[in-house]
Amino acid sequence: MELLELRYFVQVADLGSFSKASVKLGITQPALSRQVQKLEHELRTSLFYRHGRGVSLTQQGRKLYDVVRHLLGALSEIKEEIQDQSERLTGSVTLGLPPSICATLGAPLARRFHENYPDATLRIHEVFSGTLLEWVEGGRLDLAVLYDARRGRSMLSSPLLVENLLLVQSAKDAVAGEDGPVEVETLGGLRFVLPGLENGLRRVVDAAVRRADIDLQVDMEIDSVTAIKQLVEEGMGSTILPFGAVHREVRQGRLIAREISSKDMHAMLVTATPLHQPVSKATRALLRLIHAEVAKCVANGVLKGKVVAPGSAGENSAP
Repeated sequence: MELLELRYFVQVADLGSFSKASVKLGITQPALSRQVQKLEHELRTSLFYRHGRGVSLTQQGRKLYDVVRHLLGALSEIKEEIQDQSERLTGSVTLGLPPSICATLGAPLARRFHENYPDATLRIHEVFSGTLLEWVEGGRLDLAVLYDARRGRSMLSSPLLVENLLLVQSAKDAVAGEDGPVEVETLGGLRFVLPGLENGLRRVVDAAVRRADIDLQVDMEIDSVTAIKQLVEEGMGSTILPFGAVHREVRQGRLIAREISSKDMHAMLVTATPLHQPVSKATRALLRLIHAEVAKCVANGVLKGKVVAPGSAGENSAP
């Protein structure tokens, strides 16, 4: 298979028409058809259903499309990264991270960005998701990672990680043998220390327990992940956080983190950029580092969730 054939195949699939694809690619329709037929002959299968309205993918065509789409996206990213490094990026980029993520990604991102782009400057702000959203919309940040509890009106966002939310408790209060998943109904009998109502994670938690028809007893609302973890460790209550926020304390035996048996106890982590502000090369370079670092953290067990590959879901913007 040749790369050109694969690019032509994807263009036909995207537009659902050989004639439209030939115009977009700037080649004749017969030439385009020959390239696709050559690919089908090599694979010994039909990739498209031909009908009066155009074409649609066969089952085998869909399998090839999914793989090739990812491959072409990866090649494009590698090309941009090599070009950026060869051009020695300059300028500055301002990144916003929520506390639950900054503790895990902040230092590694700063280190890798400095190593790869020594002539550029990275500034990182650690702020809760609600404030990050306002700062992105106002153009104060070039890029942010935040929890997509509500869409911004003036930003472009793209999924990064579907993160599991866990029940976090003091290891001192742990009962031997009780380290498996907990039923969501169990949460109704516990006392909680949670962030305030405007916090992105708090909105996700509230929505999940509301759908389960459960009332949480929230004794304290504190907009500080560090303070929340300290109070939970002291036995002042339980909390609900992603594993990345507590992985050090769990491995040190100070806290325990248990899965919650609920399809709603997941938070979508997204990257966001201002809608009306050009995305600089430095910002694109940082975005690639973020995706790579998140994938690495999931593979190492520092983050728990499902990585969303770059380009696998379209960007969204609110009017």
